[in-house]
Amino acid sequence: MTIALVTPYFPDEHTIDSGIANHYLLLAQSLAAKGNKVIVLHIRPRYKDEPDTFNKYKLAENITVLIHKVKVPALINKLFKSKWAIIDFALKIRSMRVTSQVLNKIIQQYGVEVIETTSYFSLCYFSLYKKIKAPMAVRVSTTFSQIMNEHYPFKSRVMDVIAKMEISFIKRNKYVITHAHSHALELERLYDIAPKRFEIIPHGINLPVITEHPTAGPVIKILYTGRLEYRKGTDVLLAAIPLVLQQNPGILFELIGNDHGNDYQNTFKANNSDNVLQKVIFSGKVDHKTLSQAYQTCDIFVAPSRYESFGLIFIEAMSYGKPVIGCNVGGVSEIITDKYNGLFAEPGDAQSLADKIIQLVNNGDLREQMGLNARKTVEDKFTGGQLADNSLAYYNKIITDFN
Repeated sequence: MTIALVTPYFPDEHTIDSGIANHYLLLAQSLAAKGNKVIVLHIRPRYKDEPDTFNKYKLAENITVLIHKVKVPALINKLFKSKWAIIDFALKIRSMRVTSQVLNKIIQQYGVEVIETTSYFSLCYFSLYKKIKAPMAVRVSTTFSQIMNEHYPFKSRVMDVIAKMEISFIKRNKYVITHAHSHALELERLYDIAPKRFEIIPHGINLPVITEHPTAGPVIKILYTGRLEYRKGTDVLLAAIPLVLQQNPGILFELIGNDHGNDYQNTFKANNSDNVLQKVIFSGKVDHKTLSQAYQTCDIFVAPSRYESFGLIFIEAMSYGKPVIGCNVGGVSEIITDKYNGLFAEPGDAQSLADKIIQLVNNGDLREQMGLNARKTVEDKFTGGQLADNSLAYYNKIITDFN
């Protein structure tokens, strides 16, 4: 089968830590590993001082990457140079137009049989108004509207337009994918989209090679990864840490992830004694090698998120054979099975979280068994191979329906 993946993000020197980029890289590699031909159409802004507007390269024998670099016209930059939202809006609209202009040509040139794209930034929005020569599956993760409401400290009417275009794009497409049943229900609540319309295909990861025993370290290490923010329950974790250390001062906590303005770190340092502070490491944002080493050497992974549309961080930790502690919210319940591969704490409850941490700290056999179960869960449900198999089954279904 020949498959086109249309995305605004794909790994390069400027795009290191993007869920969409990582998804499409893994999907492309996993589809190609099963003998399929993959065309990645990467529509993105033109980076400063780049000489070309188009690049083509072979990522692997069966993977061709086509990069179309979009630039806002000089007149718009000149007229609105102090209004970044308008410039960003113009960039997104132009990206949609470029996608519409080249998509059918790529389908014809490469014999594309099916397309998968992300709803984020709605690259294929204008293609809704043209007769596309192959069926298009749209993967819906956290929407731009959700991101705007949760992370942007301001309102922008032009960004609201982009958000509304994405919802229209999802609603008007016949073939839609999301990663968890709970997220399909959330999309129904927010946008009145029937959950039964969605094909549920979980994200996947590359399985790491485990080089150390899951409980090998002399000091029990507890790891958190992700942005330090309210939605991730960072405040709950920081409140739970002193409660845990009161009962077991020999534990080490590490928090990896961006802390905007070091707000959480500074507040924690101001409110706790040196005895507590010396047991907590704020590592900030780290590279992939450092993150992998942190997963490898921790004993317990914890992330008390108040909401996760999926929960890829749990899968990453579980792939290293680590027991995990989270909350029964969003898509997390489709990853963690309580008392099998991890434990559930009550959302927003620092004492509940502390109790679950202490339960695993005090029982090495339980940690080891849950870690083994965690690795098996990922092997059975969340590998790149599983992602490719599930995607191919859906692609075949929609190709038959389209024809």
